[in-house]
Amino acid sequence: MVIIGGGFGGLTCAQALAKEGMKVTVLEKCAVPGGAFQSFCRHGQRLDTGFHYVGGIGEGEVLHPLVTYFGLEDLPWQPLDDEFLEVHTHGQTFRLHRGYPSFVDHLSADFPEERTALEKIVSLMTGINKHIYESILPGQNAFDNILMGVSAKTYLEANISNPVLRDLLCGQCLTTELTDKLPLYSFLQSLNSFIQGSYRLKGGGETLISRLVENVQHLGGEVIMRKTVSQFEVNDDGNICAVKCTDGTTYKADIVVSTLHPSLTIDLIPECKQIRNIYRRRIQRLESTVGMFTVQLEVQPNTIPYLNRSISIIETDNLWNAPCGKEAPVNTMLINFNVPEEGKFATNIDLLIPMSWDAVSDWEESRLGHRPEEYKAFKQQKAEECIAFALRYVPELKGNIVNYWTSTPLTYRDYTGTQHGSSYGIRKSFDNLLGTLVSPVSPLPNLYLAGQSLMLHGMLGTAMTSMLTCNIICGKNLLEK
Repeated sequence: MVIIGGGFGGLTCAQALAKEGMKVTVLEKCAVPGGAFQSFCRHGQRLDTGFHYVGGIGEGEVLHPLVTYFGLEDLPWQPLDDEFLEVHTHGQTFRLHRGYPSFVDHLSADFPEERTALEKIVSLMTGINKHIYESILPGQNAFDNILMGVSAKTYLEANISNPVLRDLLCGQCLTTELTDKLPLYSFLQSLNSFIQGSYRLKGGGETLISRLVENVQHLGGEVIMRKTVSQFEVNDDGNICAVKCTDGTTYKADIVVSTLHPSLTIDLIPECKQIRNIYRRRIQRLESTVGMFTVQLEVQPNTIPYLNRSISIIETDNLWNAPCGKEAPVNTMLINFNVPEEGKFATNIDLLIPMSWDAVSDWEESRLGHRPEEYKAFKQQKAEECIAFALRYVPELKGNIVNYWTSTPLTYRDYTGTQHGSSYGIRKSFDNLLGTLVSPVSPLPNLYLAGQSLMLHGMLGTAMTSMLTCNIICGKNLLEK
């Protein structure tokens, strides 16, 4: 069995299938595994690509069954404060609190007229908790989920009269792309996991990925780096019989799981009767969500206390469908403090803003290490705007930034293989689920898809999709025990 992609999705698929006794080989194009969860070092600083903090890890929380299944529960998870998110919006500062009662009580203190609406939202989230794992059972259909067919924006506008509270509930907007088409289910499942409990990971995504690689290898699987898949060999029955790589190597396969963006997977399939042109066009036309521009700051030692919560800043009247192209101003930001290796002071801090592909598309033909000066100047200008914006909310940064590094959707595309550097995979639409949800089962009998583009994004969505794909391959619920 060949699994394409050594990111979180590919490695969780590999571990689950290896646990069932299958011989798995993971092919990863980069020099290190991890995809969006990989880490890298600059000037002795360990920096994360896309792993910042995650919700629902603890016992009784939504992600815990998957964390336990994959043997990740004993990693050095760092619970964030009960006030896990500091939100600045409409000229005011609020805190989102961990736990449903505390979440409702503290928001109701500021918005007493909205208590009933907040309790209704909590009721919807507890319903998600109760039924979320039913969606990964073979034979289940996401189209049957009522909340997937409801607009999140429309729901909030209809049920919450105060615009400040509406924006406040979108404090996690840098973990979920906000558009008119966003399904209510996608919005609530993300918010829900963080309210249950928010966590950072000491050592970052590298710690998690290293454990998964060890688990796969312990079960007899292989994880091979610097292997870029170029084409599938398909026999007359429509089955993939081998996977070819750009370096000339070929891997025989009875089953293939691709965690690439579905359109990139389709590009690997030669012309054959099993793949109709209408299917190719449909997959290739799927829209991807926006990406991120990230400024990763190295700060002076022992100057800025480590903050055990994240900061969300919203300074726009158009939070939904806000422009994030080349000329767009910086008006939303997530500030994340990475867990220091030791001590109580921050060593590096991430500034994240949304950025669309058209902001960097002028340079899409350029290669890593050979970007034009115009691109470098654009990154520097945008980084300076982000730092100036952040200084208004974290004034301790002034004079204490030693160095910084930037990444754009172009960076993410080249390092992680995401389509257009997308942060959340394929853009889902509440009124076009058939057109924007992709099945793990492909027209080729032994080709399966996985990854965040299929169902839900983030660590929770990717892990659930991995289990759905593996359940289909194995014909049973691997989480049943």
